[in-house]
Amino acid sequence: MRTIKQIVALSAICSLLVMSSCEKEKEDKVVTKTGLVLSGAQEVPVKTTAAYGTADVSYNKKTRVLTYTVNWNALTGNPTGAHIHGTAPKGVNAPIKHDFFSLIPKTPAGTFTNAVMVDGVALKEDSLLMGFYYFNIHTQTNPGGEIRGQIEF
Repeated sequence: MRTIKQIVALSAICSLLVMSSCEKEKEDKVVTKTGLVLSGAQEVPVKTTAAYGTADVSYNKKTRVLTYTVNWNALTGNPTGAHIHGTAPKGVNAPIKHDFFSLIPKTPAGTFTNAVMVDGVALKEDSLLMGFYYFNIHTQTNPGGEIRGQIEF
């Protein structure tokens, strides 16, 4: 027969296991990557430019929301377009899937944060997690894109 102390101890251990399991499940639902590089070298065809940038991304698998911050510097002029393109691996161009140009600062250097729903139509979770989307910032000098960076987790 178990004593009250044993039952309380067993209950406490079970509670801790359940709580740590829930925490692990929450952690597994969000994937993040910081410092993704945006450069002319990733453009197709490659662009020779002093421009550069970075992106930080976070994807919540439960809410299906991709949150991103894009930073850019030293563009040859003000941006004339800014988008997420897909689906394509590195070295391959693809159509626009999410346009955020109207929301960004129209300056040669800037930062922008936003979020977009991974709806299964324009943006698909499996393609996102496999790295088949990319950021692209366009300028008048480089209308096809001046800097590009693949979204990879």
